[in-house]
Amino acid sequence: MSIEAITQAVSQYQIGQQQQQAQPRNDVGDFGDRLDKAIGKVNTAQQDSDELLSQLASGENVDLHNTMISLQKADITMRTLVSVRDKVVGAYEQIMNMAI
Repeated sequence: MSIEAITQAVSQYQIGQQQQQAQPRNDVGDFGDRLDKAIGKVNTAQQDSDELLSQLASGENVDLHNTMISLQKADITMRTLVSVRDKVVGAYEQIMNMAI
């Protein structure tokens, strides 16, 4: 491999890095917005599972398997949200206990 090819590859890499840094990242949002969306998803999952469970309890023709899957999804999303909350609180406590 010649020196010119290596030099060209390095310069192309550097140009690509500069372009990535220049482009704004759309996937990065405010933590509060992400938390609000996550809480909304958990709330929606809870409401959907509650609706299916009430339909099942009232004797309507509801698929039992989908009802149970919906209940498990709601449980998993709630546990995940609680776990994230615990991690955030733990991180906050560690920051507060730091010596300045």
